[in-house]
Amino acid sequence: METQFNLPETNGLNTKKLMKELLGKFNFSLPKKGAVLDGEITNISLLSILVDLGSFGAGIVYPREFYDDPEKQKNLKPGQNVKLVLLNLENEEGLRELSLKRAQMKSAWQEVKEIYENGEIIAVKIANLNKGGLIAEVRGIQAFMPLSQLAEEHYPKVENGNIQEIVRILQTYRNQEFKVKIIDVDESQNKLIISEKAAKQTLEKEKLIQYNVGDILEGEITETTDFGAFVKLPDGSEALIPKLEIGEGKNMQEILKTGEKIKAKIIEVSPNKIVLSLKALELS
Repeated sequence: METQFNLPETNGLNTKKLMKELLGKFNFSLPKKGAVLDGEITNISLLSILVDLGSFGAGIVYPREFYDDPEKQKNLKPGQNVKLVLLNLENEEGLRELSLKRAQMKSAWQEVKEIYENGEIIAVKIANLNKGGLIAEVRGIQAFMPLSQLAEEHYPKVENGNIQEIVRILQTYRNQEFKVKIIDVDESQNKLIISEKAAKQTLEKEKLIQYNVGDILEGEITETTDFGAFVKLPDGSEALIPKLEIGEGKNMQEILKTGEKIKAKIIEVSPNKIVLSLKALELS
């Protein structure tokens, strides 16, 4: 026996309302522009990529919305699952217009935000520069490192601020790898700021965690000054032996000479420095 559905009589005014109610019962809604969709590639050509979007129908990607990375684009195959951004709900052929590169960029921004929120240190390669700083890429997104965010050893110390000399120094960093932290991210402004200085500060703090007051260390004298001597520790950290911690009646210049190895006792550990003492070592 054939099942019949009895729909209420309608006029032109309430037909749209009725259809909306019926669609609501089936809990069906169309995706909005800008939404990220999952799809399966069904066909690839030089002019387009066809995608099966499941319950959302079929979609198409035109060449301008292919991946920017030629290698990534070349590796696409029919049957492969991909993420895409919806650009147009329906074109003249009844297909949903989609973008691969915008979906990739959305994913990249999300990853960059997670790196920033987690305070991670990452490695980047310097790709370009300008008089204000260095340019690199983080997950395919252009990032800028201002001069003020360079570590001390990379900061261009130039007399009279000669711009040509600053640029010459910066050019030597091209293709070099720097360890950095993300310090500012704003997807809406397409802004991504990185800092070598912040990364170095974090790494130095992590090194200091292993040291405790009372530990006896061996290091190399790297510099002597009027107020004390700087010591390079085995892990590369720098410590200071103040003049008052050399010992009474002792000549600092005679005892501490650049390049020599020396043992001393830690008397202070703070987030920014390690203080050593020869006097405390003798007393112990």
